[in-house]
Amino acid sequence: MIKTLLLTLALILPIQSEATTHTDNQSPSTSKLSSVDDLKDKHIGVLMGSAHESYATKTYPQATILQYKSPADVILAVKAGKVDAALYDAEPLREIFRQDSSLGLLGDSLFSFDVGVGFNKKNSALKDRFNTFLAKVKSDGTYKDMVNRWMIRGETNIPEIKSDNVSGVLVVGVSDAGLPFAIVKDNQLVGFDIELVKRFAASEGKEIKFSNMDFGSLISAVSSGKADMIASSIYVTEERKKQIDFSDAYYQMGTRVFALKSNIATVNSEEKKVTPAISNKLINSSEDIKNKKIGVLLGSTHDVYAHKHFPDAEIMQYKSLSGVLLAVKLEKVDVAIFAKELLIEMLHQDTSLGLIGNTFEPLPVGYAFNKKNTELRDQYNKFFAGLKENGTYNEMVDRWIKKGEFKMPLINTPNKNGVLVVGHVSDAGLPFASIKDNQLIGFNIELTKRFAAYLGKEVRFDDMEFGSLIPALAAGKVDMLGMTLNITEERKTKVDFGDQFYEINMQFFGLKKNIAAYSLEKKNVLKVPTFWSGVVNSFQSNIIDEKRYLLLWEGFKTTVIISILATLFGTLLGSIICFLRMSKNNLLNIPAKIYISILRGTPVLVILMIIFYVVFGSVNINPIIVATIAFGMNFGAYAAEIFRSGIDGIDKGQMEAGISMGFNKLKTFIYIILPQTVRRILPIYKGEFISLVKMTSIVGYIAVQDLTKASDIIRSRTFDAFFPLIMIAILYFLISWVLMQVIDYLEKITDPKYKRELRSKS
Repeated sequence: MIKTLLLTLALILPIQSEATTHTDNQSPSTSKLSSVDDLKDKHIGVLMGSAHESYATKTYPQATILQYKSPADVILAVKAGKVDAALYDAEPLREIFRQDSSLGLLGDSLFSFDVGVGFNKKNSALKDRFNTFLAKVKSDGTYKDMVNRWMIRGETNIPEIKSDNVSGVLVVGVSDAGLPFAIVKDNQLVGFDIELVKRFAASEGKEIKFSNMDFGSLISAVSSGKADMIASSIYVTEERKKQIDFSDAYYQMGTRVFALKSNIATVNSEEKKVTPAISNKLINSSEDIKNKKIGVLLGSTHDVYAHKHFPDAEIMQYKSLSGVLLAVKLEKVDVAIFAKELLIEMLHQDTSLGLIGNTFEPLPVGYAFNKKNTELRDQYNKFFAGLKENGTYNEMVDRWIKKGEFKMPLINTPNKNGVLVVGHVSDAGLPFASIKDNQLIGFNIELTKRFAAYLGKEVRFDDMEFGSLIPALAAGKVDMLGMTLNITEERKTKVDFGDQFYEINMQFFGLKKNIAAYSLEKKNVLKVPTFWSGVVNSFQSNIIDEKRYLLLWEGFKTTVIISILATLFGTLLGSIICFLRMSKNNLLNIPAKIYISILRGTPVLVILMIIFYVVFGSVNINPIIVATIAFGMNFGAYAAEIFRSGIDGIDKGQMEAGISMGFNKLKTFIYIILPQTVRRILPIYKGEFISLVKMTSIVGYIAVQDLTKASDIIRSRTFDAFFPLIMIAILYFLISWVLMQVIDYLEKITDPKYKRELRSKS
């Protein structure tokens, strides 16, 4: 958990939460540390408001003390070289070292303190009851068992604790300082402190409510009555006793100095005894996965299976198959789960991946239909029965799944009886569905096209995120789901399924180097390509092969179209809202104010989903039009305020002067106020316009294939994490740059100085 957090935060350096108590310009030292005495003129990281901060400030007056709001920031500062060393508690450090072998201890323990639970000085009764409870759990062996589980064995699961007679709420302030005391795991707080206060709340017959906050806010929270008590491995010090009351000590903890091993002359021998992370061990079977990081497709049966059978694992959910594959290859997860039939082709293309153990949990798959459209489902079942009877189905299975022949036969789908709209995921993977030479191919694609031909309909595939499929079908946005969708009881409550057409098996997979079965496999020594040859190869595989440049071109056009149309619509809408907002009539300006507040305060993704699934839920409308409306409405709210501020910035005397010259109010606004307003607002308008272009990257949620979606499809075929993302980043930049040049030109020609220069030249 700590390692995951650190790797995530490392992407957003430089760290923003640091504040130094010294302001010299000295950089972290490059000399190695031999003892804690070497810290006297170094950069030292501490947790803000902790005893470590007081100690470091007092003991090392010449050092640069950098304060951080969370333990994760302290650790990240050490790893990123922002500080030479840092101070932290011994027990959490032990867990951190299990996860990260690059860190080491310097010297012996600096000092130790009793650890206690904090209470408001006016609430001595609660403190006394806690002391009584603490004495009881120490005497009956519960406390000893907790210490053994959390501190010694390093377990991370909290037992179920129930209270029969619950009345009232106990508010407990905590800070997720790290295991073994407190951390967030699977969206739940766990740790020694968490279990201790949960047991106390149960003994009090109260429901517990945790308030997770920065460590430096804990004492002020309990002092002001925002929390009934605080528990976060808090040292009992004389200074803190002046502000709050402490319970009897429930632990004693020391403070240690730690740093990167590469910065320590002699790593503390005690640290060398720390057990290495379990994730470093080779995986033999599914038994070795129980406490690993497992990647799954969000909303899939793999997701449900992993949460049910691996409660101790950390389940990482991804929106697409390409996201799951990328997580495995970059070692964001130890293993992942996917369908065996789909994994065969992936492993054929990428020899760094391998299967783990045997297949498990076979599940039937079928096409899904809206519960109100039983006629279409019955037509499909009749069609499918005929397909099996005449041998076409067996021939398809043989070609696509058994032999791996990935060529689509020619199937005519004439538009005699309308259009069949089919929801699917284009990057699900072969043999079922993928894009090759800018054409959809796969078993599911052929089966769906044959069904459309049977109905005498033209087929339209709507490509969307896996998690959006069932909501889209339930809302009537698509007629059916034409993909390998596992038939489960839970899904049957929302949609109807056609007859089963295949049975899919799940299987774990991961990097071969982490799997015991491949440890003896002969490694081929490959010639490392040069930088430019690598770029050329990536360009060939990601852009040229299978005409993938056409995917990018289609995504490019879609992004530009949505951006321009949404801007035009939003500008017009913003002008109307601005007029209403500036009206003195409350019937006009109050609705405008409400509109602006709601649209500016709601994420644009939520607006997009509401318009697609709710407003146009029963209307068959092009998703590009929906995207244009959603982004235009959002842009209009911001544009209205931009226009209003520009108009308000014009001196009122300008209007009076225009009227005195014989203009009416409308002409005065058009010829005098508006030109000045446009010149003032263009810089701000330009920034909002570019933000809109970048926001269009979320339209994949409603089955629009934009640049981002094109990148996902390419990555699912090439398993290349770098090149497709860099390509679309460049394309987004080019779109933004060209559009900025257009607005810059408008800004230039509206400038009176430019007009005077033109007149002088002529």
